[in-house]
Amino acid sequence: MKKQLLSFRDFLKTGTFGPVFPSLKMIDIASMLGPPDGWITEHAETIPVYWTFGKLEISFDEEAPHWMNWFQIEEAGYLEGDFEVLTDRLVLSLDGFSGETTPSEFLTAGLWAPEEAAVFYAALSDEILLNICAGPVQIHFRVDTDFIEDGDAQKYLTNSNVSRVVSDIDSRATLDSIYSYPQPAFEEIPGAFNWNLLSGRDYLMLTR
Repeated sequence: MKKQLLSFRDFLKTGTFGPVFPSLKMIDIASMLGPPDGWITEHAETIPVYWTFGKLEISFDEEAPHWMNWFQIEEAGYLEGDFEVLTDRLVLSLDGFSGETTPSEFLTAGLWAPEEAAVFYAALSDEILLNICAGPVQIHFRVDTDFIEDGDAQKYLTNSNVSRVVSDIDSRATLDSIYSYPQPAFEEIPGAFNWNLLSGRDYLMLTR
């Protein structure tokens, strides 16, 4: 079967993944990609509404006609090399990005105007999580917090000024997953209630 080559850069800019975009229905994905590698059925009452195709995962509405809620590239921290084979039909050209690309590198890559991107960060348990939201795309990072002596991420954020926080976490942030939504992705980090918000431009100024 002929594979379609997709651009990671185009996906990050537009939220569209080749033929896959978040305003499709389940039947559209089925006809386009065929049966998934697996389903998550934990909350499915009638048919599975969470499909997985390798690192590509898709959530559908439970009600017919099962519009897509969002799709994501999961385990994005393992992206490396020139290409990532997602399915027997889709191959992703990484376009110079990888799981080690930092938030500031995404913000300076010419994907979006920095002032049009929003950066959220927060402590969740002993972790620091960071998101970039730009258009329909939300990029999730996890931050290695081994540099915090007592491991108390919340206390560290409370007691540190923003400039120090951004300087500390940018190089320690590892890509986790990337979501695309049918609407602009502008929200705090799920599960964290003490989120902080910076514009992409302000974030970049603090990394210099």
